[in-house]
Amino acid sequence: MTSQPEEELASESAFGKGYWLFFGFSGGLFAAIAIAIPMVLITSASSPQQATNSPPPTVAPVLPGEGLAVELGCVACHTTDGTDLVGPTWAGLAGSDRLLDSGETVVADDPYLLRSIIDPPAQVVAGFNPIMPTGYGDRLTVEEISDLIDYIKSLG
Repeated sequence: MTSQPEEELASESAFGKGYWLFFGFSGGLFAAIAIAIPMVLITSASSPQQATNSPPPTVAPVLPGEGLAVELGCVACHTTDGTDLVGPTWAGLAGSDRLLDSGETVVADDPYLLRSIIDPPAQVVAGFNPIMPTGYGDRLTVEEISDLIDYIKSLG
């Protein structure tokens, strides 16, 4: 095996150099999604001649709920770009009116988002099947649920 610099090995993926791949699975559903996330390589200069005065690259802060949504597999059914999948998109969800399969219209406020996470069949959005896994109220901490809600709210 030929020797490559460590940073080159770490940055190779199916999407090319500079990306990491993550896979998420949702509950008992046979669904998976691959997310390519740009990777920032940090190298140190081995001599003063190699050092530059350019500022380090800026990376947008990631909310804890975003990582949790990937870890739990939420992103296999819910998008953040406005397109619906198996579940409704999270883009523009917070504060919007939601038509439920019962015919009732509700506002997607904090209590609605909480209920949707801990008791998904209680208020199913019209046009979607009640297939979201249950049990998150028992499996997640109050802080984790709050982080998910904050992340959904950050999406507009």
